[in-house]
Amino acid sequence: MSGHAFLTGDRVRDQRNVDLLLDAVVELYGSADLATRVRRAVDRAIRVTGAERGILLLADAAGEPVPHTARDGKGADLARPLTYSRTAVRDVWTTRAPKLMTGTDSGQAFDPSKSALALKLRSILAVPLAVGDRGLGVLYVDSRFVTKEFTDGDRALFEALAGLVSVALEQARLADEEAERKRLAAEMDAARRIQQSFLPRDLPALPGYDLATLSRPCVETSGDYLDVVALDGGRVALAVGDVSGHGLPAALFMTSTRALLRGLLHAGTDPATVFARINAYLCHDLPDDGFMSFFLGVLDPAARTLAWASAGHNPPLLRRPSGETTELRRTGTVFGIDDGAAYAVHGPVPFGPGDALLVYTDGLFEARAPDGRGEWGEEAMAASFSAHVAAGRTSQGILDGLVSDLGAHVGSRPLDDDVTGLVVRGV
Repeated sequence: MSGHAFLTGDRVRDQRNVDLLLDAVVELYGSADLATRVRRAVDRAIRVTGAERGILLLADAAGEPVPHTARDGKGADLARPLTYSRTAVRDVWTTRAPKLMTGTDSGQAFDPSKSALALKLRSILAVPLAVGDRGLGVLYVDSRFVTKEFTDGDRALFEALAGLVSVALEQARLADEEAERKRLAAEMDAARRIQQSFLPRDLPALPGYDLATLSRPCVETSGDYLDVVALDGGRVALAVGDVSGHGLPAALFMTSTRALLRGLLHAGTDPATVFARINAYLCHDLPDDGFMSFFLGVLDPAARTLAWASAGHNPPLLRRPSGETTELRRTGTVFGIDDGAAYAVHGPVPFGPGDALLVYTDGLFEARAPDGRGEWGEEAMAASFSAHVAAGRTSQGILDGLVSDLGAHVGSRPLDDDVTGLVVRGV
């Protein structure tokens, strides 16, 4: 039906109809919240048609129209449960076409459903609410014969009103989504700032060693864990972990793991027991498909040694002055899979002048080329590490070199995963 079909040629009536729609624009497109707009829409539908009752039905999660707001002609909410012509609503929702049913219709145009008979309804008018091809719901009014029988003119005006209501509802939905997006962005920014505050900033002084760290999340927050913790006797714990997935959920588990690890280390708990307790915690709290890999190295500057435990983490690279590079083997399975898993500690092994250690997460070598296909790869990463160590670069210089070589591979492609790294050199 034409958007101007409500114009009849009767100057007085047409002016009244235009005024009604202009009043509806003022009511529906103000700064009121969605609930207020919906109530105004139903009240306006009743006034426009002279109906006794009005119901606005919106699509639920299953895509079916269900009553959202129901009002009477006095501007009061109708009591629940509601009785109305579900046949009319279903037909309008299915066909996306308006439906006018009156008691004077011939044949089967008026379907005296049980609900209609129970309410003694004489006239029903329902129109679809839609924006483009997307159905929003149904706007429905009804009346008994003694009060009002709807006409084609009422239907035309009602359709015009429904168009205004549809756009107003969509506008309100978009405004709510934007407000929610801003709220989530603010929460993510707060989470990012809190998480960044946990990253090691003032690295402990390590006589005879040079230490540097790298942390680059692929989204606002990271599921990677990076920490450097001073222990008794001048020893230092070097921790790198990787929670499956990324974003806020992974960051929350990373943060709680940090608190647990630090508490256990400061209590003097040995690494094997630390791992067993963290694993038990994560087995209980992580989702069924979640897990976390973890590496914990204990550097003893006085003894010039390194010991470690690894829960399924990517093997760190230990390069000797001779050019030989070895991998630090795993000492147990990833956290969060088997709450009875046992963990061993390997070493200590000598770690002196000229030795260099790279601990990393898989986001470093799994970063892809601009076409999204080829990964940088573990071999390329190891070659880059070895080359920068051989060039005599500092720990920070080694990390900078790795990042530069990685950037040459990925180009402008965004990171697919969080990238975390830690380098220690004996000097």
